[in-house]
Amino acid sequence: MGIIYLEEEIDWGALAPLTMDREDTDTFGDTSGDVNEAIATLPNVQNETQRTVGGVSDNGVSSDSMLDLQPSKLSISGAAVTENNIMINGIGINSIVAAEPFAVGSLDKNTGSTGIDTIYGLHPQTQYVPEAFIDGVEVQTSNVSARYGGFQGGVVNYLLREPNGESRGLLTFGFSSDDLTTYNLETESGTNPLNRAKPEWTRKEVGVEYETPLTDTTSVLLSFSRNTAWGRKPIGHQYIGDRVESESSSDFGRVVLRHELQDGGVFKLSGAATEYEQEWQSNYSYGYQLDTKTSGRTLSGEYTNIFGAWDLSARLTYSRNKVANDSNVDYYANWIGRNTDDTLYDGALDWCNVSPLTTGYVSCMEGGFTGNKRYDDKTLHADLDLSRDLAGGRLNFGASVIKSQAKRARLSDTTAYAAFMPNALGICPPGDLFCNADQFWFVRVIYPAYALEVDAMKYETFLEWERSWERFDLRAGLRLDRNDVMDNTDIAPRLSLGYRLSDTVRADLGLNRYYSDDYMAYAIHDKTPRGINETRPVPTMDPVPYDFGEYRYTQQGLKTPYTDEVALGLTAADPWTGGTWRMTLLNRHGRDQFAHSSVPSGGTYPDNVLTNDGWNRYRSATLEYARVWDRPGPRLLDSVGLRVSGVVADRETSSSGYYNASDELNEIDLIWYNDKSYTNEQFDQLTGNYDIPVRAAVEVQTSWDRGRYGLGLGADINFGYEGVRDTDEDETHVNPIYGSRPHSVYEDYRFKTYARLNLSAQARVYSAAGRDVHLKLKVANLLNKSLGGSTDMHPWVEGRSYWLGTEVTW
Repeated sequence: MGIIYLEEEIDWGALAPLTMDREDTDTFGDTSGDVNEAIATLPNVQNETQRTVGGVSDNGVSSDSMLDLQPSKLSISGAAVTENNIMINGIGINSIVAAEPFAVGSLDKNTGSTGIDTIYGLHPQTQYVPEAFIDGVEVQTSNVSARYGGFQGGVVNYLLREPNGESRGLLTFGFSSDDLTTYNLETESGTNPLNRAKPEWTRKEVGVEYETPLTDTTSVLLSFSRNTAWGRKPIGHQYIGDRVESESSSDFGRVVLRHELQDGGVFKLSGAATEYEQEWQSNYSYGYQLDTKTSGRTLSGEYTNIFGAWDLSARLTYSRNKVANDSNVDYYANWIGRNTDDTLYDGALDWCNVSPLTTGYVSCMEGGFTGNKRYDDKTLHADLDLSRDLAGGRLNFGASVIKSQAKRARLSDTTAYAAFMPNALGICPPGDLFCNADQFWFVRVIYPAYALEVDAMKYETFLEWERSWERFDLRAGLRLDRNDVMDNTDIAPRLSLGYRLSDTVRADLGLNRYYSDDYMAYAIHDKTPRGINETRPVPTMDPVPYDFGEYRYTQQGLKTPYTDEVALGLTAADPWTGGTWRMTLLNRHGRDQFAHSSVPSGGTYPDNVLTNDGWNRYRSATLEYARVWDRPGPRLLDSVGLRVSGVVADRETSSSGYYNASDELNEIDLIWYNDKSYTNEQFDQLTGNYDIPVRAAVEVQTSWDRGRYGLGLGADINFGYEGVRDTDEDETHVNPIYGSRPHSVYEDYRFKTYARLNLSAQARVYSAAGRDVHLKLKVANLLNKSLGGSTDMHPWVEGRSYWLGTEVTW
């Protein structure tokens, strides 16, 4: 069981990182095999779903939700999901463009067109590590050493097996499907008014890992896994047809070669690769398919040795990440099926048949304007680390040089016919395919093809000294980063001081600064051309350019966003139970955060510029307890482990980010709340607290009959709180800047307490000649409790689900 401290010997390391081993990830992870789902149960860690604006208000799922095999994105200590440093055994796997500058909602919740400029498939981490290969995970949520930079959230280090000179192997298989899952209706009415079918899907995963010595001094480890999914979903009621099918796959491969040199040094060559493909067919836009392909490559060579008093480690890492979006059309048209006055519009739309199940205004959408896009980045990373004993302590020094290049392209022009009008004249210009006797396009936006490139050089160095006295422990560090994109030199002090009040009680103080590393996305946004907007009041007129305002997110003269942190900790051994308690108070203040500001443009709408006017605050109090009992009682019971954690958190922000919801007026999302109109950004500022205020987790791990059987129970609890939610209703209201436009209506809502209980079990069914065969079972949401909050479009919420698997080791 992955605990923070053992009762036999307390680890007095200053605010040690949170740790999870394979048993923890099995128990707290769901049936998807996504390790990040388990990590999100740790104190001060949440996944992207938990950080939905105003709380979770739409938990309905479709088969597309199961087709998404990418890891969930993590928010650590209140930071954005793109602001973490993620590693595999100390080797960075961060995307240099973690933030998609033109992001919109995920494909599984898409209810209209896809993103205008969005490239789907970009992710903060370039390698998708399967759970089967995980030995453990280290998560640093506060008081992080100066050795680590490039984040305002935290550090995640996946611990995978390394070659140790032995011959050994691993084979795993897992399966889950909709037949092994319970779905509950959680709409406000408790009914299914659109008669939406339950999600249909299957998932399969297989993994193999093998290590063998090549010589007495050389060994190699090979790993490969494949995760596949299939799903089927109904299309919109207004379209002729029934259901569409899609598939996805995620492959992960890794090779590690370790060689011991004659002079005592060690050379290690390691490579990792991820291939991800997802086929997506729209159920809200007729005949539209989008295929996403993501490829990540990392190759690293490392040399370690001792030279006199110095320990040396040198590493050279090359990584490349590519994403392709391929669409079957290069246009999008938002035809009218039924107007607000209940008038039906047919014209030449023989594929659109407005159903009695639909009410009010109905769009008949055709195609999508994502088009064909490409993203490609390359990074060369050279590191040198030196350490030695000095002045009764340990001195650590490191320096890095990073050269990065990112390319982004739209391969051809894409056109969005965004608004249609009734065709009172009943005539169309010759050759106009988006005009018929009933209606014609009123607003058109042309997105030109482009190809851009951004290059960057970054230099990093740190110096840190650690020393322990009789009662004091000190870690003092300084980190310096500089990049030529923002042309800033950033100095981050890191200080940790521990004081042992007694042999069983220790207090810790941490004062730290963390700088953002997410600068490439800003430069890409600046170079991406804006759409050309045109209108025509009648179909016979030539289109007229229309000013929707410009976005000038230039970085020139801006400061690097940073976060200051104060962390207070108290760790104590419990004399009654033999366990260990830890309490941590965390206060973070994000300063110089990027935000956009509106300035007069001389046109109809204001321009938007990038500023350092943003800020945020995150405060939390966490309490943790851990204990392992060996041979606690019953004859067959080997051990019982208990881990309990609770966190009270609060977050405030001046803005949700520096990008608006979209770069085009037609796609700006507006919210109506308490008789006032807000943009998404303004609403985020109003609601402020993204985080579930009070959360707790309880884990019990047991081992039986000398490890033959294992059983784990994990409870993840979100306590009730006051928030706001989307009512799933749209109304037309007037915004002070954008005029009369559709709004999503939000309301105050009391979110109920939700406890999710997971079970993991395994049994060794065969053991002979060094070979073991295990059968495994996972049950997520054992009590079949629904978080609630589904919509008519997505009425089904996932309840209890099962995962069956096997594991063979030799």
